[in-house]
Amino acid sequence: MIMAMRNLFMTTQMALGLAANWLASNLSSSIFYAFPEVGARAGILGNFAYSFGCIVPLVVFAWLGPILRKKCPEGFLLTTFIRERFGRINQIYISLMSMAYMFCYMVSELSAIDGILTLLTGIDFHHVPIILITITTTLYTAYGGFRASLLTDKVQGWAILVLLVISTIGFGVTVKIDPGVVSSSPLLKSNTLGWELFYIMPIAGYWQRAFSSKNDRELAYSALYGSIMLFPTLFLIGFTGIIAAWAGTYPGPDPNNPIGPDMSFFSLYTLLPDWVQGFVVVLSVCLSCSAYDTLQSAMVSTMSNDLFNNKLPLIFVRGLLVVINVPAVILGINNLDVLIVFLIGDLIAAAVMPSILLGLVDSLYFLNGFDSLVGGLGGFFSIFIFGSAYFNSAYEGALLYILSNGLYVDDYSVLGAFLVAPIGSVVFTFLAFGVRLLGMFILAKIQGKEFEFPKRPEPDTTEGESEKTANNFTTEDESEKTENIVVKPDTTEDSYNMAEV
Repeated sequence: MIMAMRNLFMTTQMALGLAANWLASNLSSSIFYAFPEVGARAGILGNFAYSFGCIVPLVVFAWLGPILRKKCPEGFLLTTFIRERFGRINQIYISLMSMAYMFCYMVSELSAIDGILTLLTGIDFHHVPIILITITTTLYTAYGGFRASLLTDKVQGWAILVLLVISTIGFGVTVKIDPGVVSSSPLLKSNTLGWELFYIMPIAGYWQRAFSSKNDRELAYSALYGSIMLFPTLFLIGFTGIIAAWAGTYPGPDPNNPIGPDMSFFSLYTLLPDWVQGFVVVLSVCLSCSAYDTLQSAMVSTMSNDLFNNKLPLIFVRGLLVVINVPAVILGINNLDVLIVFLIGDLIAAAVMPSILLGLVDSLYFLNGFDSLVGGLGGFFSIFIFGSAYFNSAYEGALLYILSNGLYVDDYSVLGAFLVAPIGSVVFTFLAFGVRLLGMFILAKIQGKEFEFPKRPEPDTTEGESEKTANNFTTEDESEKTENIVVKPDTTEDSYNMAEV
C-alpha cells in the first residue's frame, strides 16, 4: 500500500513537471493577439470555445501518445516517421507544408509588433521595426544557431510572466467599466461564431512530449494537469478582449481610425501611465524577437535536415532563409489580421495531416506514399471544390484558401473549409488506394497472374535499425559539424518545431 502511494506520488510529481512543459510550450507571444481578438469579436462563448479547443489536443494526445511511443520507442520526429512509412517524396512534401505553416507564423509576428508599437507610442515608424527585427534575428541566429534561439525562449518565458503580472495589476487598478455596458453587452450572449469556434481552432502538435514521460500513466496525468493549468490561463487572456470592448479602448474613440481586434489586449495599456507603456513596448519587442528567431531556427532545421537531407551547405540554407524573409516582411507591412494568418496555417494542417495520421493505424498497412500524397493534395482540392460550390464562383473558391472574407462573416464558408479539408484528405486517400488497387488487378489479369491483395509487411527485427533511422536527424548546430546523433526524448519548449504541425 505504501509502495503504491509512493509510486502514485512520484508519477504525479513527474507528470506535473511535464504538464508545466505543456503550459510553457503554449504560452508564446501569439496568445496576446489571437485570444483577445476572439474575446472582443465572439464574446465569452467564443473565448471559452477557443480556450477549450486548445486543450482538446492534450486530451487526445493522452490516448495517441502511447501509440507513438510503441511505434517509435527511440523518439518521434514527424518527418522521420513519414520518410519511413510513406517515402522520401512525402517527406519533402510535408516539409514544404511545415515551412508554409511556419511562414504564416512569421508573418503574424511581424504584423503584430508593427501594430503594437504604433498603438502604444502613437508614432508611425513606417514599418522600420519590422525590418530591424528581421535583420537582427537573422544575424544572431546565424551566429549562435539553435542555442541562441533556446536562450531567447527563456527570455520570452520571463517576459510573458512579467507582462501577465503587469496586466493583472494595471488593468485591475486602472480600467473602469460602466456596469450598464456589461449588462447590455452582446459579448455575453450566444452567437454563431462562438459555437463554430468549438471546431475552428488552432490545432498544435504535441508529438515529442510523448517521449518526455516515463510511462503511459505519467503521460495521461501530465495531459490532465496541463489542461487544468492551460485552460484558465488562455481564457483569462482572451477575456481581456472583452474588457477592452467594455472599457471602450476597442475599437477606440476614433471611428475613422479604429483599433483592430487583435490589438484589443494592448489597447488597454493606453489607459496606463506612459512609463508602463514604455516598459510594455520593450517586453513586446523581446517577445517578437524571441518568437521570430525560433521560427527562423525551425525553418533552417527543416530545410537542412528534412528538405535537403543535410546535403546542402548550411550557408546556402541560410541564404534561402533570407529569401523567405523578404515576402514575410512584405506581408507583415500590410498589417494582416493575426488570427486569420494563424487560421490559414491551421487550414494547411487540416488538409495535410489526416492522410499522414492514417499511417499510424496498423490495419491500414496497405496505404502507401502515393495514397498519402494524393490524400493531402485532395484535402486542398476539397477546399476549392467546396468554395466554388458555396459561392458559385471558382474565383471565390480559390480565395477561400486565404480566408479572404475573414473569420467574422455571416456565413459558413470558414467552417465549411475546415470541415471538408480533413474529410477530403481521408476520402482522396482511399480513392487513390482504390485506383491503385484497380490498376494492380488489371495488370494481374493482363499478365495472366492471380491477383493478390497487398500483404502486411513483415516486422523489421533488425537490431539497431531504429537508431540508424534516428541518426538521420541533427539539430541546426550539429548540421554545421556534420555529425549524426541518436534522437533522444525531446524536452525543449520550441513550440514551432516542424514536428509540431
